[in-house]
Amino acid sequence: MESTRQSCAARMLDIRSYVLAARGGIAHAEPAAILALMLAFSLIALCLLPLWVSFDLLSTWEFTTTLRDSSQGVVEDAVASVGGVLGMSVATALAGLILTSFTLLPSLFELAFPAIAHPLLAIALWASIIFDYTTDWGKSWETTARWAGPDNPLAHTIYTVVFCLFMSVGVQALLVVSVTVVGFGAWALVRRGSRGGSSVIFDQKR
Repeated sequence: MESTRQSCAARMLDIRSYVLAARGGIAHAEPAAILALMLAFSLIALCLLPLWVSFDLLSTWEFTTTLRDSSQGVVEDAVASVGGVLGMSVATALAGLILTSFTLLPSLFELAFPAIAHPLLAIALWASIIFDYTTDWGKSWETTARWAGPDNPLAHTIYTVVFCLFMSVGVQALLVVSVTVVGFGAWALVRRGSRGGSSVIFDQKR
């Protein structure tokens, strides 16, 4: 049976493969190398975090303002029906949590599910990437307008396509890999430390 080869674009956007490669590499690295990688990727994450918040998270929040406003009354009516049990302050907080979760849904899909191989999750991941790209377009268009100038709409469009792709997909993919390296690096060091402690105790008992 012939294996189907992914296109270059599909390989570039395959966040799952990046995460698995980062996990595999960190699991077999030496402790000193793990610490160095954790430091380097922590700095990368800190540098990229403001870009992700500004061009991804906040732009999605602004894009979904109309959806939140139109659905807010329905959500508040639903939680008000149990207001006697929960109290209105908790009900209001619940409404805000639901609306905020909707805004964060694309980023949560891309951050939480890249390492799980399932067709439905792959569809959800691609749908969230497309949705994220759409919501990030407006802010990217405003940013790149300074580069192209008012008399060059074609260059403006090309700049926006590339810039929005980098902000919406590239920055988030780098953040996912950075979080993976730092998180699994810390887990690898803890596991090795616990194994070393167990070995010392076992040798003393013998």
